[in-house]
Amino acid sequence: MFILLLLISFASVNAVLFTPALPNMVDYFGISESAGQLSVTTFLAGYAIGQLLYGPLSNRYGRKCAIYIGVVIQIFSSLFCITAGLFHNYALLVVARFFLAVGAGGGLKITITMVNETYPPQIASQKISLLMLAFAITPGLGVALGGVLNSYFGWLSCFYACCVYGLLLLGLISQLPETQFLRNLSALKPRYLVKVYAHEFSNAKIIAGGFLVGMCSCFIYLFATLSPFIAINQAGMSSVDYGFANLIPMVGLALGSLISAKLTKYFPVLSILKIGITITILGVVLAGFFTYVQYPILISLFVPMMIINMGEVMILANASSRAICFAQDKAHGASVINFIAITLATITVLSAGTFNITAIVLPGLYAILCIITMIMYGVLK
Repeated sequence: MFILLLLISFASVNAVLFTPALPNMVDYFGISESAGQLSVTTFLAGYAIGQLLYGPLSNRYGRKCAIYIGVVIQIFSSLFCITAGLFHNYALLVVARFFLAVGAGGGLKITITMVNETYPPQIASQKISLLMLAFAITPGLGVALGGVLNSYFGWLSCFYACCVYGLLLLGLISQLPETQFLRNLSALKPRYLVKVYAHEFSNAKIIAGGFLVGMCSCFIYLFATLSPFIAINQAGMSSVDYGFANLIPMVGLALGSLISAKLTKYFPVLSILKIGITITILGVVLAGFFTYVQYPILISLFVPMMIINMGEVMILANASSRAICFAQDKAHGASVINFIAITLATITVLSAGTFNITAIVLPGLYAILCIITMIMYGVLK
C-alpha cells in the first residue's frame, strides 16, 4: 500500500513541489507572472496527454512495465529542468516540465486501474478513498518541503527533489504485483486505439466521471497556481510560511479520505458524492465570505481550501470508481477519465491566467466549478 501511496501521488507532488518557488523563479528568469504560470499549464498538458498513453502501454506490456517507462522519463525530465535553470533557459524548463508530467502521469492512472482490477467496485472505492490519503500527505508535505528548499537552497533545489523522488520510486516498483496477465498485442495499433477510445469517449457516464474528477483537479491546481502569488506577493508571506500553511488544506484531504472510506461501508456511492458536493459548496461560500470581509490570509485562503479539499477527495474517489464501472475496458476507461480531468484543469489554469491575480478571483472561479460539478453529478447518477 505504501508504494501505491507514493505512486498515486507521483504526478501531484511533481506538480506542486516547486510552487512555493514560483515567485522566485519568475524573478530569476525576468518574466511575467502569467509567463511563469506556463510551467504549471504545460505540466498539466503533458499530464493530460500521458493519460492516453499509459492505457495502451500497460495493456500491451503490463502495468509494471508501463510504470517503469514513466518513472525513467520523469527522472530524465527532472534533470533537464535542472539544466534549464543552470543555463538560464526558461523555454527548456517549460518543455522539460511537459515531459516530466508525461512521465509522472502514469502513477495515478495505473494505480486506479490496478485497484479496480483487484477488487469489486464497493471495496475498490474504499481502497481508493484510503489511497487519497496520498493526496493529503505527500503533496502537502511536498509543498512544505518546496518552501524550505526554496528558502535555503534556491528554487532549483525543488527539481533535485523531484529527481530523488523518481529514483526512490524506481527502486520500489519491483515489489508491486502485476495485475495484467493477458497481453493485448493490438493495444498500440492506431486503428485499435481509435476504436476503443472512440467507444469510451462516447460513454456519457465516463465523460461525467471525467468532469467530476476534473473539477477536483481544477480546485487543486487553481489553488496551487494562484495561491503563491496571492499569499507571497500580495500578503507578504515568506515561502517557508507559505509551504507550512499548505499543511492546513492537507488536513482536509486527510479527513475527507478517512471519512469517505468509512462511509463506503454504510452508504452507496451516489450518497457519498452528494455529501462531498455539499461540503465543497460550504467551503466555497466561506472562501468568498472570508475574502470579502478581508480576514487574515491564513483564514481567508487556507482554511476554506481545507474544507473544499475534504469534499473534493470524497468526490474524486467515488466518482472515478462509479464511472469506471461503465467502461468496456478499465484501463482505457481510466485513461479517458483522467485525460478529461487533467485537460479541464489545464484549460482552467490557462483561463485563470487572463485575470489579474487578486484574492477574490479564487472564490469566483470556485463557484463556477461548483455549478459544473452539480450538473455532472446529475449525469453520472
